[in-house]
Amino acid sequence: MTEGRALVARGAKLRSQWDDMQKNALPKDSAKAEQDLITAFDRWGRANNVELASIKPQWKRGSTPRYSQLECRVDASGTLSTLTRFLYEVERSPLALRVDSVEFTARDDNGQKLSLGLVVSGLRLSPLEGKP
Repeated sequence: MTEGRALVARGAKLRSQWDDMQKNALPKDSAKAEQDLITAFDRWGRANNVELASIKPQWKRGSTPRYSQLECRVDASGTLSTLTRFLYEVERSPLALRVDSVEFTARDDNGQKLSLGLVVSGLRLSPLEGKP
């Protein structure tokens, strides 16, 4: 009973969050969705002096046919401050993104040069095309 009341009390906020996700979901055109996400990573990398080694997008089916996800593996390098600023840009992006994993690795003995392995999923409110 208490959980039900709490859900009702949060109803307006949940609807607002869902509206934002729908507005900021990736485009239904899969090629455009990939390009938009790659362009965003490139922009965030350049703005924060982060060297992007690779961006590998891969489409995943959603748990229902109402959506699909663009999972993107990003490998980058920089200093701790540039990489954390890069992550901040990803997190505050209006795009419907979820950070799935973050991995830092030192590339020198002092830990001044770091590698970042990042996995991000983008929401697309359209099923994945092709065979199941």
